[in-house]
Amino acid sequence: MNILQLKPCTPEDVTAAVPLIYASGPDAFEFVFKNDEKSAKDFLAFAFLRKGGEFSFDNHYALWENNQLVGVGALYNHSRAATFLVNDAVNIIRFYGWKFLVHSLNGLKAETIIKPPGKNEITLGHLGIKEELRGKGFGTHLINLLVQQVEKMEQEYFVLDVSEENPKAKVLYERMGFTVVKKYESTF
Repeated sequence: MNILQLKPCTPEDVTAAVPLIYASGPDAFEFVFKNDEKSAKDFLAFAFLRKGGEFSFDNHYALWENNQLVGVGALYNHSRAATFLVNDAVNIIRFYGWKFLVHSLNGLKAETIIKPPGKNEITLGHLGIKEELRGKGFGTHLINLLVQQVEKMEQEYFVLDVSEENPKAKVLYERMGFTVVKKYESTF
């Protein structure tokens, strides 16, 4: 493995970053953002290019190896996440037009399972590594580099969500010291 660098994402990263963001939770993204006319990836690309939202470039970091984007992840706390609601609502309305209501309601349903960070929580989210590089240590490097980006206060701690249907990610997170604190079951 060559030297890895973590850099803030830019709008130019959209083509490489969006498939990795999508891969971090395809079922959730499909539930919230797909319809008969547009794909979840189409919405994520639209939102990635606009500042201030949960899915925007300015909420993500890119993991680079030899001038190639190989991984992506988001990092945000409670106060940053509080700004997402308005920005993401505007993005949904602009992207879906009058069909925004269905996607907005699905997004609120998804948040009953994928919770925004609480007061002392810092979320590591949308973690994705290029498929051919998975299982080779890149995920560990990505998480370690993301954690180093934050000057964490003593009472703060890192959180992340992982699907039971993603056992490899679960093993990685547990190996890195994360423990299961809560489990949420989908009812939709």
